[in-house]
Amino acid sequence: MAYGQARDMLYRENIVTIEHVTKTFGEKVALNDVSFDIPQGQICGLLGANGAGKTTLFRLLMGILKASSGRLRVGGLDAFEDRVAVKRVIGFLPDEPVFYSYLSARELLELSAGMHGLDTDDAMAAIMPVAQRLRLAGELDNYAEDYSRGMKKKLGLLLAMLHRPRLLVLDEPTNGLDVESTHLFYDLIFETAASGTTIVFSTHLMDHVARLCSHAVIMGEGALIASGSLDALKSDHGEEDLESLFLKLTARPGAL
Repeated sequence: MAYGQARDMLYRENIVTIEHVTKTFGEKVALNDVSFDIPQGQICGLLGANGAGKTTLFRLLMGILKASSGRLRVGGLDAFEDRVAVKRVIGFLPDEPVFYSYLSARELLELSAGMHGLDTDDAMAAIMPVAQRLRLAGELDNYAEDYSRGMKKKLGLLLAMLHRPRLLVLDEPTNGLDVESTHLFYDLIFETAASGTTIVFSTHLMDHVARLCSHAVIMGEGALIASGSLDALKSDHGEEDLESLFLKLTARPGAL
């Protein structure tokens, strides 16, 4: 079945529902009354300048932070109250993965498999083809702390995918990757989405979103600016390409 057909079949259900979410840190408002849905089976790009609230939103989805008001649901579960169960639904790749300094990559993968209640041998056998595609299989017995930034990103993706989550949340996934690794990374993401996994990733690279994503969420200064399918967003705002749409919607009044 083609990716587009599979995606359309899965479109009927929202895997992420965010309703009137506000998050404050003291007097600072990081998110202000944000509401949107992410349909199951989609690849969704989360766009916004630095400080737009993207990382805060990801931490709320993971149950790392609690919303000051509003509600976030992932796979029908409350992102904070059911945060242990939510971690079975989500695989998360942070922008800067941090690993135990005394464990090899293989040991980290085995530890993660055990924490998810997986059979270690089965989990390692299933993830090894992905490690090989990412050119990381030969490095698994080295200390992860000694990896380059790009290698840490690849290991972080392996850990995020290990338990076969329904939703992958990726924060700036290609930072630190060279051109070849970036293409490998996105080929893998596309194939993973084609199998039914929903993927949400943040990036500043508009061409990657335009090439890969069916949906986008655009944020600015902690507020939702627009969300929906890329085709509908471009049509509604009279723009032919995503970069022009983004610049139009995020332009500040009075800016040249």
